[in-house]
Amino acid sequence: MNDKNVNSIEKDEALHAVPNEQRQHWLTPAMIFGGLEFTIPVLMVGATLAGSFGLSKIFFILIIALFGIQWIGNALQGYIGAKTGRSSSVIARTSFGAMQARFIVGLTIFVVSLGWWAVQTSVAGNAISAMFGVDYTSQWGLWALITVVAGLLFAIPSIIGYSSMKWTDYIAVPAGLLLIAAGIYFALKNTGWETISNWNPEPTMGILAAISLVIGANVSQWVIASDYTRYAKPTIKDNALIPTGIVLVGFPLFIVGAVMSVGVGDADIVNVMMNLGFPVWGFLILWFATWTSQLVNNYSMGLALANMLNVNSNKGRALLTFAGTIIAIIVALAGILDYFMDFLYLTALVYPAIAGVMMVDFFLIRKRTWTDNKGWNWMATIALVAGTLLGYLTQYVTTFGLPAVQSLIASGIVYYVAMKIKAKVAPDQFTEDTRGDIAMDDLEVEIK
Repeated sequence: MNDKNVNSIEKDEALHAVPNEQRQHWLTPAMIFGGLEFTIPVLMVGATLAGSFGLSKIFFILIIALFGIQWIGNALQGYIGAKTGRSSSVIARTSFGAMQARFIVGLTIFVVSLGWWAVQTSVAGNAISAMFGVDYTSQWGLWALITVVAGLLFAIPSIIGYSSMKWTDYIAVPAGLLLIAAGIYFALKNTGWETISNWNPEPTMGILAAISLVIGANVSQWVIASDYTRYAKPTIKDNALIPTGIVLVGFPLFIVGAVMSVGVGDADIVNVMMNLGFPVWGFLILWFATWTSQLVNNYSMGLALANMLNVNSNKGRALLTFAGTIIAIIVALAGILDYFMDFLYLTALVYPAIAGVMMVDFFLIRKRTWTDNKGWNWMATIALVAGTLLGYLTQYVTTFGLPAVQSLIASGIVYYVAMKIKAKVAPDQFTEDTRGDIAMDDLEVEIK
């Protein structure tokens, strides 16, 4: 990467587009974005799946969830980020309107990214406490101190900006791979391959519920993917390849979470590791592996907050990211881990509805362009509520299908129909067939 590109990335402005000549090879965003999957909740979901299914069924569930569903959503949102060069909460200004994008979409991304970050920081605090022999269930003061220090170390690269995140992954990704290998080793050593391969528990959830759980662990990517692909080239090939980072990391990590928990009967990954006899270095590796996903969550949290407060400078983004970090640490200390599963399901309802509006607007209404529409688009609000409501009803009232997918499709359809009606009845800036007001139109789609 030349000096001009490095300087541009170090500016890391929150609102402006990343120019085409400063885009990077697809491997860079794929590595950073793929680091999002090195996450403790993924291990915990894998452990939860092992409570209801044997390995063969878990393989089947993951193939459908990751390859059949997750990849598509990531690729579509990723292409939007690459084509516009903008972050997710800024892209939403076209469909939701600048005001709604700041206070609804931006707030949603901020809160959910903060929640994920707090969940992982809490578990990391548990792991490091266990490493030092601190009982995190009774010695709250020491656990809190360890959690605060771990959280601040997690946050430093994302506060500095995009350029530092790439170098952190060179440490954290190998640590994650070592964690996978160690998990398999200690599971085979303590549980045995025969027990693992013959594992066939009585199911406490159905196949569709299991797929929804896997999607719930990843569904935020359907919106925040553009935060990282805005540094990628706007080609179909590149944005189809970038989600491989998620799939190639996620698949084995879900499996390892399941394998480690067989016979242990606990979804708390720290308890699982302690029962398997992980040495001290194992908990340190867990912290390093978690670093990648914490960077992504923290960075997206800062970008969303910058959009909410209309702050564009790198210094402003860094200060807001730090402020969000402090809030997230307080949330972690307050015990968000106790509500982890409810948090997953909540995420799986709101994010897809936002994604459905953004995708339909970009591909079907705006013809792959972006414009900074002022005000508040109530058609997007109606679609967001409709999609979220359908997701809630099919998740909690009458369980049916895949609520996250249904939420995305429903919000997209409602938005498209509502916009067509609005264009005929009360046209405004949101219904104009505009090519956008940015220079990104020069970015041609390349298929190589």
